[in-house]
Amino acid sequence: MRRRFYIIALHAHGKILPETYELISFVRDIGGEEKTGIILGSKPGIVMMARELAQKTGMDIICATSKYLENYNAQGYKDALKGLIDCTDPCYICIPHTATGFDFGPLLGAALNIPCISAIEDVHDGVLIRSMFGGRIHARIKPPGPCAILTVQPGAWEGSAACSGPAGPVRIVHSDISPGKTIIHKLKVPASKDVGFADAEVIISAGRGIGSEQNLALIKRLAAMFQRSAIGATRAACDLGWLGYDHQIGVTGRTVSPRLYMACGISGAVQHISGMRNSRLIVAINTDPHAAIFRVASYCIVEDIKTFIPLVLEEYSRMSGISF
Repeated sequence: MRRRFYIIALHAHGKILPETYELISFVRDIGGEEKTGIILGSKPGIVMMARELAQKTGMDIICATSKYLENYNAQGYKDALKGLIDCTDPCYICIPHTATGFDFGPLLGAALNIPCISAIEDVHDGVLIRSMFGGRIHARIKPPGPCAILTVQPGAWEGSAACSGPAGPVRIVHSDISPGKTIIHKLKVPASKDVGFADAEVIISAGRGIGSEQNLALIKRLAAMFQRSAIGATRAACDLGWLGYDHQIGVTGRTVSPRLYMACGISGAVQHISGMRNSRLIVAINTDPHAAIFRVASYCIVEDIKTFIPLVLEEYSRMSGISF
């Protein structure tokens, strides 16, 4: 069955997000040959990004413009894409599984009356694979019909290399959408502090499994052993107020790839793993021997951090003569 793959390009602050290029690698692995990129926004900036995408990928690009697409709006994206995509022929609509992507993806599926399969992290012989129940189970899914929306986990595929051939054609269309019930007038980036992820060779991350905010003292002492280190966290730990959201790693946080990543009390939900899976060495400490984090870890330690970390600090102090 010949099937067209629509790649929905996401962008922020005038730049195409790297997850867009990861979709191209995903489409290649699933056997897609007929690809069309779609990018939504307002002139003139969106046209420049469309041409950049066509140059880097060689794909045919549809650039849909509207004053109501200047800022992201789920209803606006749904309405614009519904008017562009023809589901009378077999097609897969591929969207990055970011906070934006899994916001409008299911809405678009409902509008087109096609299924939405979310958070895909692998593919095998045309079968889509995603995690369920906090990573404890891997579901194997095959879309029941000729068309589907597929949201793809960030970091599950490497971004495609730049195309060495000619740029693809860009078709600019005006999207005749209405303002809808919600209008975003302005986006304001929240004030944030630099927590040192960019320069860190070692990141020690805390999850809800560390037990309490008081146990962050152990995480900080462990991080102090390394000269270029930073402290990360899961969303659960940030939601509890143990650390600020500047420390969050994962789909709705930061993506990191340090030389050493230590996951302390982290169960391994796919949303977190997508933000750290490219770390060179992963050490996971968890009391649950079946924790999903152990599937991606280089070294798996089944122990309570209140027992394990003091032992590490004691041994390091004995060998180095430096106390932490």
